[in-house]
Amino acid sequence: MTQAAKVADRFAPRAIGPTVGWVVFGIAFVVRLGVGMFRGGLWNPELFEYDWMARTLIDGQGLVFPHLNVPYHSFAPPLYPWLSAASYWLSGSLIVLMMLQVVAGSALPVVVAQIAKRFSASAIATLAAGLLIAFHPGLIIYNVAKAHPLTFDALFFTLAVLQAFRLRERTTVRRAIEFGAIVGVGTLSRATLIIFLPLVAMWLVWVLRKDSLKLVVRAIVVAGLCTTAIVIPWTIRTSLLHRQFVFMLTTGPENFWRGNNPNATGGAYFAAGQLELEKLSPAELADLRNQRDEIAQANWFTARSHAFIREHPGEFIRLTVVKLFHFWWVAPQTGVLYPQPWFLAYLMYYVLALLLAMIGAWSIWRMGKLARQQLLLIAAFLLALSVLQSLYYVEGRHRWAVEPILIAISGVGVASMANSRHRFATRT
Repeated sequence: MTQAAKVADRFAPRAIGPTVGWVVFGIAFVVRLGVGMFRGGLWNPELFEYDWMARTLIDGQGLVFPHLNVPYHSFAPPLYPWLSAASYWLSGSLIVLMMLQVVAGSALPVVVAQIAKRFSASAIATLAAGLLIAFHPGLIIYNVAKAHPLTFDALFFTLAVLQAFRLRERTTVRRAIEFGAIVGVGTLSRATLIIFLPLVAMWLVWVLRKDSLKLVVRAIVVAGLCTTAIVIPWTIRTSLLHRQFVFMLTTGPENFWRGNNPNATGGAYFAAGQLELEKLSPAELADLRNQRDEIAQANWFTARSHAFIREHPGEFIRLTVVKLFHFWWVAPQTGVLYPQPWFLAYLMYYVLALLLAMIGAWSIWRMGKLARQQLLLIAAFLLALSVLQSLYYVEGRHRWAVEPILIAISGVGVASMANSRHRFATRT
């Protein structure tokens, strides 16, 4: 074992105790199950395009969703429709899927607590981080009231960060395979997770270059091959189907156009219940609907968004900055689909979590080199993902997918405040 690995292993925290882990999981599970049963979402969730795709798959038509007058065969990443179809096959309903979401949503606080443990040996940090996620209002609603992949997106994003830390602690083939599998399967749920692979590769080279560069390169290659092996079958399927390279889905150009057009607000809506598409003129909408297939419609959106950027480069930059601000704060359309008290309750929760994260980040920065390196990886990941999302369009749920990573830092902030209070009390 290299000197760097020995140091990392010395300071690497062991898994959180079974008591803390089970307490956090149990509280999250009871909260989600209770809310799901009270609202009836477990057996009657709000449905999205993924449900339609699952039903067409069961009917033998493949993953198809009718959109803008044409059948889309690559409308969304496939993992969630596959899980939905499996639930229908097993139980004739989505109850299996929704219970799986409850379990995944309850496991998420445990993973967040594990990340907090990487920064602080205090049980307060791990427990606070886990409980903040256990009671996250937005994630609870998406866990138990909506047949939507956000629960799995958040879990995969957070698992990827935790596994990157574990890979730094011990740069073994097994941990590299685990990391590659998390990124690969997670990419089939949310394609943007793929950017974490090169980020972690550069991070590992940076932090371990002096002592174990050979092991790092091996781990990067193994992780990359594992991710590729998981993702490539879907990419081959979409590329052959559409007779051109399509990495994951064909709706990327539409999503990019939503955030980059003359009427863009930065989100999917320009008013409550009114989509950006509804701002198109009748002639434009008719032209779009008359395109022969999803690739032709994707090209239609690409031509118009790129023309907008060429003609209004300053507006493109302004919109991107505005969307980045909306990603980390709120947009004018944030909360329009929910009761106002719900929005205010979440806003108070988020402000508290953000303030605690600032305190936690300052505390971590003073802990030493290893802690700072881990904090910088989190910062790079959150920044890269938020900038990438801001090139498209931004809704509140996009932040919720990565908010658990930020809240792990909030847990450290709680522990830092508790330690400061203890030191003050002992002095007086």
